[in-house]
Amino acid sequence: MTVVNVVEDSRELFGVTIPFTTSKYIYSYNVNVKAGYNFSDITWSVDETTKVITVTLPEVEVLSSEIDLDSFVVYLEDESIFDQITLEDNNEAMAELKQNAIDNAIANGLYENAESNAKLILN
Repeated sequence: MTVVNVVEDSRELFGVTIPFTTSKYIYSYNVNVKAGYNFSDITWSVDETTKVITVTLPEVEVLSSEIDLDSFVVYLEDESIFDQITLEDNNEAMAELKQNAIDNAIANGLYENAESNAKLILN
């Protein structure tokens, strides 16, 4: 998934943004999100009379999410000398970016695809 993220920070005084103190970055990264099953939670049983094997799968889960650092694209870089974005702000933005990628992947059928792939393999 390609995720676009916005990091924005400005100084405020009495709840009002002070002009010329806003720093803003708009950028994107590709995030690889993988889903599947924890194989230690898969169970099966064998019915000797019907010769049928029943496989029970646990819930699909996100196994990993990795940011492709080579896919970085900057769309807007506007930094104020009065309020610079810190590394802490950047780390929070990266964590938010990964979570957004996971949420978007799930909303776009990640779990359903993992389940159908598992059923295809088991048949």
